Amino acid sequence: MKTDLEFQTTRNGAAGVADPMEEDDQKPQLQVVAAPPPPPAAEPTELAFIPECIIEEILTWVPAKTVFRCMAVNHPWLSILDNRRFFQKHHSLSSARPLVVFSDPLGGKANRILHLYEGRTSSDFQPRTTRNLSTRIDFPDIARGRCTFLHDVNTLVTSCKGLVCWATHRGAGDVVISNPITGEYVLANTHARGRNSLREVASVFIGLGYSRRSNTFELLKMTLGLLDPIDFTMGWYPELLALGAKSSWRPAGEASEFDFSRKVCDLVNVDDGTVYWRYKEEPSICSFDFDRTLFRFVDLPEFEGPVLKTVSLGVLNNALCVSFVSPDDSHVELWSAVTVDNGGPHGVGTAWKKLYHIETVTTMLENSGRVWSRGAYQPVMYVEANKILMHDWRTNFLMYDVATRSESVFPITEDINVEDGHRAAVQVVSHVPNIICLRETLNIQEGNVRILRTDVR
Repeated sequence: MKTDLEFQTTRNGAAGVADPMEEDDQKPQLQVVAAPPPPPAAEPTELAFIPECIIEEILTWVPAKTVFRCMAVNHPWLSILDNRRFFQKHHSLSSARPLVVFSDPLGGKANRILHLYEGRTSSDFQPRTTRNLSTRIDFPDIARGRCTFLHDVNTLVTSCKGLVCWATHRGAGDVVISNPITGEYVLANTHARGRNSLREVASVFIGLGYSRRSNTFELLKMTLGLLDPIDFTMGWYPELLALGAKSSWRPAGEASEFDFSRKVCDLVNVDDGTVYWRYKEEPSICSFDFDRTLFRFVDLPEFEGPVLKTVSLGVLNNALCVSFVSPDDSHVELWSAVTVDNGGPHGVGTAWKKLYHIETVTTMLENSGRVWSRGAYQPVMYVEANKILMHDWRTNFLMYDVATRSESVFPITEDINVEDGHRAAVQVVSHVPNIICLRETLNIQEGNVRILRTDVR
């Protein structure tokens, strides 16, 4: 008879050796579990039954930034919105909005911070912590090529058909063209010179314009150079650079004898293809018509009241508008310009129409114990059909109600300081948002221009 020890040894083959059958029994067994049933299909929402044409019509009336957010809703909406036909329709129905530009007051930095107000009612312009858009564009501090732009003559931003433009005087290019909605921008190669480059002494960058005749965006500068190589006569003349193609600066007519090297204090672009700018204490406005490639002076209208204190250019309903501020008797005059065919040597002239005579109580305000002139009352846009939004050239908006003849003042934003603690320079531009990408807007061919991008919040 086998003992218990012998039986265990015989079964296991040797004492202390595990039986393979027992090991299999002790291994965890895999259990086959049936897959859970698929979730029930989501019930189609009422939105899914709305025809695409209705959705497209609704979204053509919403703000530009909202359109971009709607593109991320689903693929059907993306297919509706992401096409040039919709972009063009949306832009044609858009109206001007105030674009607030913050820049370095000392001129040492080329970056700009842009805030777009896309509101349509007076309550949309009240102070708040965030704005619809904040675009910051910075540039590398690397000079490239020869730049003859006179420094600090024109630091203003212009807006034309959804694009904004300004001269940097530094960085990887002289001029920046940007779409603040998409965050795209290009650095224009303004160092490309034409056959008349040897006669150029200096130039002043003016801004961006659009020629309906050639269907192109163009940059404008006023150049000081040799007009007559025989008697060495010097003078100023306009030059243009077409964007979207490889081109050089070309002369565009002549300018009267005038000193364009002074600092530009006003600059606006009107949708009819004309850019206007003004110099301090001048009784006329400089203008350039991109369709006619024509430079001319526009006389200011005759204003009422005491000695002129402040003049400001603005845009209302796509027309040039001028405001006169007389702090001595606390009133503001708003005038609108109309271009007419007068049969003269240039074929065009300007007629002025007085819009409003505003009695205001904010032209003289107390600040730190002293009374000072509040500013220029730059017209920006109509709000709710009977209110005018104006900017006082400092840190405030002013809303004037035409029906009640009342006004309200509120700050543009609470934080307008730059990094070094200095108070930022503020400019307000009438801007019509454009959601078409920069390559299509400028008709840029592949490889011609490098398109850069910045963050848009």
